[in-house]
This record gives sequence, structure tokens and C-alpha cells, in this order.
Amino acid sequence: MMPNTIAAKQSACRFAGAVKYEIYSDLRRISELSSHWNSLLAASHYNKAFGSIEWYLASCRTQSSMLPYLGVAMSGPEIDCILPLALNPDTGMAFFPHLENDYNDMLVRGDNPDAVLGLLKHALSEPACRQMKLSKLRPDSNCVRAAVFLNNSPGIKHYSRETKTYHYIELPSSFDDYLASRGKLFRRNVRRALRVENKGELVIQELYPQNFNPLEVAEVFIQLILDRQNEKCAFRHVHAQSFVRELLPVLFRNRSMRVFAIFEKEQIAAIDLYLVTTRGLVAWNGGFLAKTERFSPGTTLIAFAVKQAISMGLQELDLGEGDEAYKRKWTNRSYPVQELTLARTVLQEHSNEHQD
Repeated sequence: MMPNTIAAKQSACRFAGAVKYEIYSDLRRISELSSHWNSLLAASHYNKAFGSIEWYLASCRTQSSMLPYLGVAMSGPEIDCILPLALNPDTGMAFFPHLENDYNDMLVRGDNPDAVLGLLKHALSEPACRQMKLSKLRPDSNCVRAAVFLNNSPGIKHYSRETKTYHYIELPSSFDDYLASRGKLFRRNVRRALRVENKGELVIQELYPQNFNPLEVAEVFIQLILDRQNEKCAFRHVHAQSFVRELLPVLFRNRSMRVFAIFEKEQIAAIDLYLVTTRGLVAWNGGFLAKTERFSPGTTLIAFAVKQAISMGLQELDLGEGDEAYKRKWTNRSYPVQELTLARTVLQEHSNEHQD
């Protein structure tokens, strides 16, 4: 049975000094926070797509068996911190519900460790939440930074572990400089892949919402990734397709997602989707028609993305989750991704029972 303790306490906000904490478990009420959320996301260094309210809402709707568990900290009229979790009502485990994303974090306005730490403690103090598992955390995430201060928090035990390594390109000032930093065979393959456009066989370009229908982005993506992966593809499932149909048009329209495509005549033959961060772009997903494989569409689109990112003055291009060999060929930097687990101690469990 779904616990009702959250809804009962939702209007009973707690205070720690001037900071007000609240837990939301109703998607309608969470949707009403949209303007506050967008303002906080704009001020945060977090990924503009993964950190969006749209990604959170679409993920929660797709996983309807999980209970939304959104923590908010306010010290005035504006929200200072958002902890976008969901709760497994059977186990009491809170987690980031975000589907198909590469990393997670809290949204924080500026450098506010007290609000971050206070919100983590508050979310863990609710009787319905007995434990948190915060996964896919970059080393610079607010959650990882807050973990340092948890060492002095009685009633909470925590531990972290590195789970994966992500690879990215620290971008130079020009594409020629980038190629010069790679091996001879790599340079030859990239130049050959880009040469197809010069021969007039294909056209490579970025799509813009002014000249490409945002609703079509999801449909083209689904078609191409299914053509490429078929039975291996997670997006063959109805719920996954519903997720991208709800999410991708919004991200494309508000420019938190960039779309790079290869056209063969009037038809899109390949597509790559990149998500916007403060420092650069993150490769998210893509697909291509099987018949275009002879043109090396994967290589062509990554090379085009690197050129675009450099021309935009960005600092990095992150190839995201996965340790595939091809990513090592493109990248020159890497970072570990962590998982942080928090749990109440027996002492705090007894304290909560007395409060109830």
C-alpha cells in the first residue's frame, strides 16, 4: 500500500533557521513549480536537459508505480534547492527516477552547502523514506560536495563508491588543433567521413525549431534508432516511446537539446541528439538507416558535433555513459561517476517514532 505520511505532512513544512523545507508527492503540484524550477536551473551548473522539470515529470509518469518525492528548500520567495527524487513505497528507498539520462544532481542556486545538506537531511527524516541511493553523480555534483559534511551528521550513515568512468573531449580552439592531437589513422578516418558532404552525396546540418517541426524530432529519432538497433533497442517498448514523445519536442524547442542530422536527398538518414550543459554538450543518443552505414554516420556526426561545439566557444564535449572503445579514440579526458547511499541510523529511527 502506498504510504500516506508524505501527503499528510506536505503542508507541515519544517524550518532550520531561515530555510523552509517541503516534500512534494503530487505531480500536479510539482508542475506548478515550473517557473521556480526553470529559474533555478538557469542559475545552476547542472545539465539543462537532465535537470529540467520536463525530464523529471516524464520519468515519473512513465514509472507510475513509484511515488514522486521532490524535496524543496526555500529561504525567501525563491527556491534555493531542489532534490528531484522518487520513492519506492515498498522498500522506502528514494532515488533519482530519471530515465535514460547520464548523470543526476540536486539543483542549487549558487554555492549553498547549508541548503543542500539541510534538504538531504530533511528528505531522509520523513518516515516513508528510510534510505537514499543517489546514483550517476559527477565529481563536481552538489550531492558529492555535500557528502563531505555528512561525516558530522549524527543519525545518518553514508558511503560512496565509484561505479563508472565517463570520457569527454576537452575542446581546443579549432577543429584542426583537435585533429592534430589525435593519431594519424584517426585523422584519416574522420576526414574521409566528412568528405561525403563535399561529394554531394549527403548533407550534414544542425536542425532548428524555426525550420523543423519539434514534434517530428521524436518520430525521426524512434524510426532511426529502431532501424539501427532493432530488437536490442530499449526504445522499441511503448512506454519508452511515450517518454521520448513527451520529452524531446520540449527540449528541442527550448534549445536544451541540439540535433545534428545527415540528409540523403530530402530524407534524414542519421541523427544525433546532444544535451546542453554550462560548459558544453553531452552526447545522448542517435540512430541511422542501415543503408547509410557505408558512410560511417556515427563518425561523421561526432566530428560534426565537435566542430559545432568549438564554433560555439564551448569547453567540452562529453560522450556520456558507457566505456566503449570508440569513445577512448575521440576523447582526451575522463571522470569517475559515483553512487552515494544515505540511511538513517537506529538512533534516528527511534527519534522519528517518538515524533509520530
